[in-house]
Amino acid sequence: MSVTVPIETAERDLKSLLEKLRLGDTVTLVGSEGQPEALLVSLKAVPAKMRSLSDWEAQWDALTERVDQAWESDKSAVEILAEMRR
Repeated sequence: MSVTVPIETAERDLKSLLEKLRLGDTVTLVGSEGQPEALLVSLKAVPAKMRSLSDWEAQWDALTERVDQAWESDKSAVEILAEMRR
């Protein structure tokens, strides 16, 4: 699941919003001007009988695509992380 929610709605309904998320699901929080402000990624554990590595990988691939499309820096995320690790 991937949804976009105004920050005000997330403040009011955060508990119910988080209860609906599964591992890897994302919520993009947008400000009053409609610009993305934050990305929430669920880390909630999924029962073992419901886990599937391919599902998890597909969700992360989808998240990678979304982050890549929204990326505005001249440097890639990999370059920034490499600099941070030095």
